[in-house]
Amino acid sequence: MRAVAEQRFGDAQALRKTGQNERANGAVYLGGFVIEILLKTQLLEKPGMGRRTPGGGKNLDRIRQLIWSGHDLPGILDELPELEIALEEKGRRDGRDYVGHLKGICETWTIQARYSSRKIDMNEASKFLDRVAELKEVLK
Repeated sequence: MRAVAEQRFGDAQALRKTGQNERANGAVYLGGFVIEILLKTQLLEKPGMGRRTPGGGKNLDRIRQLIWSGHDLPGILDELPELEIALEEKGRRDGRDYVGHLKGICETWTIQARYSSRKIDMNEASKFLDRVAELKEVLK
């Protein structure tokens, strides 16, 4: 999945490099998809994802649904409290607000963006992709 995230980020960067505002929505959509893939990868790597654990059936089913059927980024983040703690610690060391940036993307990006008539300009898309690039590195 990390390889797919890298490919989609490359696609988003290619759209950014055109400099064309009509490609900005596509760049943002792909950038958000990169974050979704990387968060789902984090869920897949949680202990116990490969087998049912006693008493964990419902939660395991919910996690699998988040990974394979949904696009609920805030819901995925809710299942990754250990990631948030690690990002807070790394952010303090690096002087960066990784958690704030990640939550911002999770709260604003949606798979439904592909149907949106809202026009984003390439300047806004570039800022978004800069955040995605930063987060992509810490979510690996």
